[in-house]
Amino acid sequence: MKTRYGIVFLIPLLSILILLTRCAGKKVQAEAMESAAAPLPHPFDPLGESEIRTVKQVLLAEKKIDSTYRFFVINLKEPAKADMLNYKPGDAFQRQAFAVLYDWNTNKTFEAVIDITAKKVKSFEYMAGVTAGGMAGDTLVDKLLKSDPAWMEGLKKRNIHPDSIKTSYVFAGEMGMAPADHREMICTPQYINKKYHELLIDGLVAYVDLTTKKVLKVLDDGGKGYYKPEDIGYFNPAVDTVVAPKTKPLQMSQPEGTSFTIEGYEIKSKSWTFRVGIDNREGLVIRDAKFNDNGTLRPVLYRASVAEMYVPYGSTDMTHAAWNYYDVGAYRMGQGDPKVMNGLKAGADVPMNSKFLSTFFHDERGEPMKLDSVIAVYEEYGGPITRHGRFSHEARNLVVKYFTRVWNYDYGLKWIFHEDGTIDLKAELTGIVGIKGVNRTSDLPGGPDETFNGNYYGTLVAPHVEAVNHQHFFSFRLDLDVDGTENLVEEMNTVAVPPSKTNPYGNAFAKQMSLIRNEGEGQRNLNPASNRHWMIADSKAVNALGQMKSYVIMPGSNAMPYAGTGSGPRKMADFLERQVWVTAYKENETHPAGEYPNSRAIKDGITQWTSDKEDLVGKDVVLWYNLGITHIVRPEEWPIMNTHTLGFTLAPFGFFESNPVIGGKHAKTKTTVVQGTKVPPDVSLCVPLPGEKAQPVLVKR
Repeated sequence: MKTRYGIVFLIPLLSILILLTRCAGKKVQAEAMESAAAPLPHPFDPLGESEIRTVKQVLLAEKKIDSTYRFFVINLKEPAKADMLNYKPGDAFQRQAFAVLYDWNTNKTFEAVIDITAKKVKSFEYMAGVTAGGMAGDTLVDKLLKSDPAWMEGLKKRNIHPDSIKTSYVFAGEMGMAPADHREMICTPQYINKKYHELLIDGLVAYVDLTTKKVLKVLDDGGKGYYKPEDIGYFNPAVDTVVAPKTKPLQMSQPEGTSFTIEGYEIKSKSWTFRVGIDNREGLVIRDAKFNDNGTLRPVLYRASVAEMYVPYGSTDMTHAAWNYYDVGAYRMGQGDPKVMNGLKAGADVPMNSKFLSTFFHDERGEPMKLDSVIAVYEEYGGPITRHGRFSHEARNLVVKYFTRVWNYDYGLKWIFHEDGTIDLKAELTGIVGIKGVNRTSDLPGGPDETFNGNYYGTLVAPHVEAVNHQHFFSFRLDLDVDGTENLVEEMNTVAVPPSKTNPYGNAFAKQMSLIRNEGEGQRNLNPASNRHWMIADSKAVNALGQMKSYVIMPGSNAMPYAGTGSGPRKMADFLERQVWVTAYKENETHPAGEYPNSRAIKDGITQWTSDKEDLVGKDVVLWYNLGITHIVRPEEWPIMNTHTLGFTLAPFGFFESNPVIGGKHAKTKTTVVQGTKVPPDVSLCVPLPGEKAQPVLVKR
């Protein structure tokens, strides 16, 4: 009996063991398949977790730094463009990182290049005369100010206990008092209590030199500015909810899957192939965008990113006059603060049918931080791409979306790739507007805060709460390679034709093309009156219709800076003197306000790069587009601002010879005719428009 029961129990036991063995085998096989299916690294891939750790480990091991150093930036050092243009999958490549470090003990900033593959430091250079961007260690200002008699007297005068406040601070920049290479802050007190801490205490300002650890000067208006603790109703997501009428569910589903694929950071659709990534300074980067033209991948856009974002405020008090934020160059697009970083939310930030990509950022100590769902990729219905009578066809747009929070604002970037070769960029602004305390409780004329011609420098959004007038500028670096790197740039203006024998009815108008020959002529402004556009074209050939094979940048709404010419903020942000710049490609020319815009000692931005007026015809060119908005706040934008959108379009112009989405007899192979010269023929001088200096030349065709 014992034997029989033993056999009875043994058989199930053996079956279970066999089953477990098979399951284990399948698991190992599945893991192997998953590993095998994982894409091979690409030279453009963002730095991974282990690579970020390697940067710090190698610098410590070679004794270039110690544990007190802080990392402002750790980024992929991108391979040389010439190498990448010849790169083929499977080619060997090195992974390198670029880092900016700050030594608090000596007030020295260093740039390092680390060979991640070989695990060694390639270069470590002291950057004299500059200081790295914003870091947590700047909170030292609190300690310094609490030991300053003038600061403490200012608080006492206002019956404010020093333990009830903390310090809000910004880089002094051109308004500073310390030597130009010092780490200097302009500081204002604010209450710690969350009910009113976002309303700064007006009328008390200090200059603090963190390099020498000294308070240089305290400005006190004697209590004229508003300083009372005011429960301002600042937005709190825990209690402030959207009260719009409840709507029925809107489902976004693709039961047969997406029409695009994602492999690593490469995205492919039937029309486009490109790569995405995250730069630890610039945020979202689009790379190597090519259009699939009947099986031929034609290059369009080698690299696109926000190279700088500048936010100036327009109130005359020192605190808000100093609010000139370089959100890329000085604050890394908010990507270094784990307390405010959030991934995208399906069904709110992006549609439910979105696919997500994760990446690694880093903190000031050089440690990696993973953020899930930082990039979203999805398809959206774009209305009819074509329609005529009964004929219409759906537009299916491929979208890449990214959001980041920088202080009080949230910024979204939405790149839209259309089936006809068009690329749209939409910048989205939301979050909470910048405010200041004021004495008035009404915007009616005759209030206590009237300033210029009976007006105010902001909009009252609550009693004693003014939303300050301000601007936002996104500076896009667009490295366009239209059918290759040998390009030229032309400006297109639309002009009215004077009445004459050839225009007897006076109704005619025509486009006027002007060649931009060098970087001096490539400093341009928008002109809505002439419908001004810019065309980036292949300089070697024209299409079969005799037209330049080009892409045209179509501006949308925009703005110019209001800070006075010659003022400190205007001088530091001189890249905004033109809305469009065209430069010859240089690997180290990446940020139009310079690499360290919070430092006023060294100026290395776009105004310096273009001073040599380098030739542009037939060269690898970069187009810089400054996209701006002037924000006069509406009361409806408080306590939180609904999303505002602005942008521009890159559209093919002669790149195809007919509509690329139409088949039949129009779906012919695109042909080109060699032009024979890189400079369009029949050139004469272009008449300057008012206020313009360097002019391109008129092209007659």
